[in-house]
Amino acid sequence: MPSIQPPAPSAAPVSEAPLRPPGAGPHFNEVHRLDAQHRLRVLDSRPEQAFDDLTMLASAVCQAPIALISLVDADRQWFKSRRGVDTSETPRETSFCAHAILAPDSVLEVPDAHLDPRFAGNPMVTGEPQIRFYAGAPLITSNGLPIGTICVLDREPRTLSDTERLALASLARQVVTQLELRQAMAGLELDSMTEGLAGLWNRRCLDRNLITSAEESHKSSQPLSLVMIDLDHFKRVNDELGHPAGDDVLRHAAEVVRGAIAPGHFAARFGGEEFCVLLPATGTADARQTADALHAALIGTHWPHRPVTASLGVATAGVDERCDVRALLARADRALYEAKAGGRNQVRVFSGWS
Repeated sequence: MPSIQPPAPSAAPVSEAPLRPPGAGPHFNEVHRLDAQHRLRVLDSRPEQAFDDLTMLASAVCQAPIALISLVDADRQWFKSRRGVDTSETPRETSFCAHAILAPDSVLEVPDAHLDPRFAGNPMVTGEPQIRFYAGAPLITSNGLPIGTICVLDREPRTLSDTERLALASLARQVVTQLELRQAMAGLELDSMTEGLAGLWNRRCLDRNLITSAEESHKSSQPLSLVMIDLDHFKRVNDELGHPAGDDVLRHAAEVVRGAIAPGHFAARFGGEEFCVLLPATGTADARQTADALHAALIGTHWPHRPVTASLGVATAGVDERCDVRALLARADRALYEAKAGGRNQVRVFSGWS
């Protein structure tokens, strides 16, 4: 306001003023991000009290006249709830929130939009509603994908206090909880705790262990790391050899991952050809060592049908930060994306969003 290469930004219309700053670029995992948002089936839905309550709280806690729950769609931002404005959506190219989702592990704060080159020429700054201040906490799904923000805006330059910033991030988590509860209540069924094909724990169990491990990490002042694994070009196996061969490859990958991790580590199938390994009480250096060992095991094994390589992304929540499991997933996903963009068949460690 969470891999594949993002689509190139479209050219600005000729009719736009030449001095107008460009909008934010696409999220690095834009296709998956949009898919996660659309599966929630919330866009263009009717107002709901649960979400209006959260924007009211954001406005009150941050003492801001405008508060929004904004979903960043392909070419617009749409407001599930709004307070202080009448419009239900705006173009994505003028969206502050489209910038916020590019670094989803922190609150984006713009103390004075007139002084920020990203927004100084924005029509919402130069015209109505005369925005000067913005703060947006990304809405991160259980897949670690940012779909929008809960944000507050003011017509005067200012900053948030630490308490206000923490409260806004907390409200963002509540928004996502409501969205995903809404999805479950619409009739989507939860799977059992184990994944049948690969014989590993499934996403539901991974999510529970992530939350438990994050709480234990905070209490014990220990780091928490996550390794995300993707089998390179797995679609080719299905396309060229058939889905039974693809199932053989997935089962074999699960056996290799399970055999390569240490006691106390937790392996799960994340979805498709992706796997996750949760490493409690593990810092970045040891997590990289584990990822290298997993990579070596996957490369060195005798694969059924034909050789397969893997790309791995590593992320760590340090002892000096309160671990947000969705932000940790987003960081690991970013590192995995960089491993793929760098040529695949390698390990990358999260080093930032730029």
